[in-house]
Amino acid sequence: MARATRTKRGGNNGHRGKARRESLAQSRTQTERPSDGSLLPPVRTMAPSETRRPVAGRLIIIGGHEDKEKGSARLILREVSQCTKGGRVIICTVASSVPGELWEDYRRTFQELGCKDVVHLSIEQRADLLLEPPLELLEGADVFFFTGGAQLKITTRFAGTRLCSAVEEFYRRGGTVVGTSAGAAVMADTMLVSGVSGETHKIGETLQMAPGLGFIRDVIIDQHFAERGRIGRLLGAVAQNPRFIGLGIDENTAIIVEREESFTVVGSGAVYVADAEDVTYTNVAEEERERTLSLFNVRLHVLSQGDSFDLRTRRPSHEFARMMERRLDKSSHHSGDEVRH
Repeated sequence: MARATRTKRGGNNGHRGKARRESLAQSRTQTERPSDGSLLPPVRTMAPSETRRPVAGRLIIIGGHEDKEKGSARLILREVSQCTKGGRVIICTVASSVPGELWEDYRRTFQELGCKDVVHLSIEQRADLLLEPPLELLEGADVFFFTGGAQLKITTRFAGTRLCSAVEEFYRRGGTVVGTSAGAAVMADTMLVSGVSGETHKIGETLQMAPGLGFIRDVIIDQHFAERGRIGRLLGAVAQNPRFIGLGIDENTAIIVEREESFTVVGSGAVYVADAEDVTYTNVAEEERERTLSLFNVRLHVLSQGDSFDLRTRRPSHEFARMMERRLDKSSHHSGDEVRH
């Protein structure tokens, strides 16, 4: 009986000690990461994946269903068109089951926005890229655009080929790479392929993740975010990988990533940023599979058009949405495109 009593007391002391450590950790991170901007944020420890050479290019990552209709604002695709500088736009439909239809939609839209050189890259099987990679397409190109579909089609047919390496080099030297829907998910080094939407995350629910193209590191991207109720699975993903920032991007919404250092939001929806770096506790590895996820001290930012986020310090900043619209309007009139409001 005495042995059992001592064991019980030791267990209670252990639980109290664990709770105290978690409380101290939460207090410390909240002190070191102020939200009012009055103090500088702490310096993050560099992750192994942050040792690559600098990037000069830009990513435009779209949550899907971006506005393409003539006569509408088309803010996101107008931003893409501003990146062309008179050069070629390559539309890659490798992810799609209806590549011809998507190609016609984007060809028409970009030509209406003033892009004169728009070409189609259709990849039906990996062998086509291995035998005759169309590297010449990148000569004179300014934008490489991945359409939606199935992200595993992009990685299984495109990743690791000479053309993929050439596109990465194109991006690092200053080119713009764009991805929408499935094309958005593959931008990260780890991509979220599937998982239950519209529900609170359970520990045992399968989140299928796979290597992406790695154009942006240490993030996990989920698209069609609010429309398909994916907050639960994004939190489940960062609970399993607290080093990664979770980015949930709504439809007709995009982030413009500059030099892999920061991004700005454009579009009608929101971008949800789930930061689990300072999480003090999760039950992911401790309870039964049917249990609901617990996650303490996770940070959630909701950004709308004009807002920015620093990927190095993990801090947001604000600018009014109308400022983004004025900048795009000014650029459109200067370039003489055919947009009318």
